[in-house]
Amino acid sequence: MFNGRRSEIEIVGEILKLSLDGTRKTTILYQNNLSYTQLQKYLSLLLEKKFLEEIVDGNNGSSYKSYKTTAGGLKLLDDIQKLMSHLY
Repeated sequence: MFNGRRSEIEIVGEILKLSLDGTRKTTILYQNNLSYTQLQKYLSLLLEKKFLEEIVDGNNGSSYKSYKTTAGGLKLLDDIQKLMSHLY
């Protein structure tokens, strides 16, 4: 934030924004330039707090997980965006 690095709040906001329509783990990882360990930490937190939901989609015997922002996550994203607008 002030030192040129993103804060954890900014990263959470970016993940929630990217997941508005549902997205896969690898997309979140690369779009946010996170390590796998960081990704796991953020996903665990956001799932635990119910800001993200995990969706399992199965086609032709294979399945994959995607992540979608919940109503609570939308509220948090709005709050984060308001906070950031006041800081910058």
